[in-house]
Parts: sequence; structure tokens; C-alpha cells
Amino acid sequence: MLQYLHFEDRESWLSGRVGLGASDAAAVCGLSKWQTPLGLWEIKTGRKKAKDLSGNAAVSFGVRAEPHLRGLFLAEHPEYQLEYHPFDILYQEERPWLTATLDGELITETGEHGVLEIKTAQCSSKEDWAEWRDRIPTHYYTQICHQFLATGYSFAFLFALLTGLDGSSSLRTYYFTAESCADDMAWLLDKEESFWKRVQAGTMPPAVLKI
Repeated sequence: MLQYLHFEDRESWLSGRVGLGASDAAAVCGLSKWQTPLGLWEIKTGRKKAKDLSGNAAVSFGVRAEPHLRGLFLAEHPEYQLEYHPFDILYQEERPWLTATLDGELITETGEHGVLEIKTAQCSSKEDWAEWRDRIPTHYYTQICHQFLATGYSFAFLFALLTGLDGSSSLRTYYFTAESCADDMAWLLDKEESFWKRVQAGTMPPAVLKI
């Protein structure tokens, strides 16, 4: 059963976060460009502090762009009701350690709920652009699967603004269903459950992951 934790402001939301969020999912599996499983384990066990990324230019741009992109998505998809609760943490009652805070919650005319995930990404090479051709980067896909697990919702959109070094930009929309992601969700849940048990036991993750 879906549960909600509501906080009044960002500071209380930050202090109230426990467990694994969607942005942790790729690191758990060894699929993150920015964090290793060991580094994440050290943070979750209190052995080191997470880096403060508030001054990072790319992060700052994403924060500023997010409300505008939310509005653009809604303009393109007026068939959905969009709700935004930035200080809500969602989780399943049986897995309170697997959580999500959504960029947007979509509601259909029939009352079906879905996830809106918003991304901004700079593509500085052909390889970067290729990661977004007919798909999304793997580390972002794991976030979608994690959000399905946390919410129990049936569909998700990833809405992305891609920018090139030459000033070019592209808006991309990707649609997923929980049914189509079911196998990957099961694989991810197994990885996250194993990782969280290691956090609770204080046992380091293996140096080589079996992916």
C-alpha cells in the first residue's frame, strides 16, 4: 500500500529522507557515472557525507529549468492533471526504505496515477547524443524502474531538455509502463534489497558487482 510522508520545507525534507531514493538506484547497481556502490554505501552508513552539489552549474540549471519544463509538458499533454509536491516522500508500506520524491504526479481522467520525471542534460559529444536516440541513458532508466517500485504507479513519462555545446537544444518525451519494465524492476529490487541489507548490517558491498 502506498504511503506518503509530507514535510513543510526543504530542510525538513532533507533531514527526513532515509533509505534509497531514485537517484541512488544506478549507483546501487554499479551503473552510475557519478557514484560507486561503495561510495553510496559509505554515505548511507554515515561514514562520509554526500557532496553538496547546490553550486554545480548543471544542477543549478536543472533546478531553474524544472518548473518551466513541467509547464511545457502539461501544455503538450493537457489530457493529464499534474500535481507537484516537492516535499512529499512516497513509499510502499512493505518497503519503507525504498522511496521516491517525484518531479510531478500525473493523473488521468479515469484516476490512474503516473510518474513525471524531468531531466536536463548537456550533450557534448556524438556519444552523448546517441545515449538519447530512441531510448534514455541506463542510469536514468533505473530511476524510472525505482519510481515504479516506490509508488506502484502504472505509467511514467521522462521529459528531457537536451542541450549541445553549439547552443542547440532538443525536447524529448519518453513513455514507459510498469508492465513493460516488470523484468527490470524485479532485477533492480533484488539489487536494492541486497544493498540495503548491507547498509543495515554495516557490510561493505563487493568490489566486483554481478550485473
